[in-house]
Amino acid sequence: MNPAGKVVMVGMPSIMYMLDAGEQELKKRGHALVRYANAAEFRAAQTPLADGDVLVAMAMPCRRELLSSARLRAVVSPYTGTEFIDVAAATELDIVVGFGQTPENTIGMAESTIMFILVSLYDLRHCEQLLRDRAPRPPLFARLLRGKTVGLIGLGAVGRAIIDRLAGWEARILVATPRPREIPGGVEVVSLDELLVASDIVVVVATLNPETRGLLNAERIAKMKHDAILVNTARGAIIDEAALVAALRRGHLAKVALDVFETEPLPADSPLREISGAVLTPHMVGQTVESEHTLQSAAVENMVRPMEGRPPLYVRNPEVLTTWQTRWSRPQG
Repeated sequence: MNPAGKVVMVGMPSIMYMLDAGEQELKKRGHALVRYANAAEFRAAQTPLADGDVLVAMAMPCRRELLSSARLRAVVSPYTGTEFIDVAAATELDIVVGFGQTPENTIGMAESTIMFILVSLYDLRHCEQLLRDRAPRPPLFARLLRGKTVGLIGLGAVGRAIIDRLAGWEARILVATPRPREIPGGVEVVSLDELLVASDIVVVVATLNPETRGLLNAERIAKMKHDAILVNTARGAIIDEAALVAALRRGHLAKVALDVFETEPLPADSPLREISGAVLTPHMVGQTVESEHTLQSAAVENMVRPMEGRPPLYVRNPEVLTTWQTRWSRPQG
């Protein structure tokens, strides 16, 4: 009996455990599998997607030329990020894009983003250092979240989870999004420039795409309040890092908290490391034990379901589903 379908996996160290679990499940269900250790090995193959139904990858460019070179049903990212996939091209080609937007992952990112806000407002690192240095108690410097204006750039699942969790904090919440829909109660939709001017805390939770790459440039950062806090738990390339460093060095902005950077891992000589009081974490602040388990199971399901005529559990381009399901309603066999 011929395999029901074929999955092409492209590995990298951070997703190997997911691919291992996926490989076991695929074999159990009778699907064929081709696995490449990394993007270089994939590119070196003559026809890496030959007869492939599903491509599973992370941080490997999946552009129109590649997507149109095979009769793909789906492209799957094991994590939330899909910036390496040309989603518009996939949609035009009737290819569904699956990703790992599990509830646990969303909640972890929302909780950690709020933690970044509070750590910055209360300058937790400074408080800790005072104790370690046995320094005398200085004049108070902590600020309340109550009464502040929080501006969210982007309104996806993480942004909505942040808004839900800020309910009761008595903060004003602004949102700048190019496609406003189903706006939570009490939230004001404004332009990006209005948000930057009015917000005490600016939070980047947008998806990285051609529209948002370099969105916070020198001109826009200059619009922010002198004592504002900037938090980014989305993607580093949304902020022009050189412009941000320049602003921080001249004393513009009170605090910055970043989990993501233009280049990752953050280079050892990055000037961000020299910014006093900056909160910097290695793109893992919202990742939890709970989310790791659900990401693995979701990745496996997102690989298998398209070959059974069902969409992935979490879909980046839902607008393609009507035509996609008509085309692939029957499993291949």
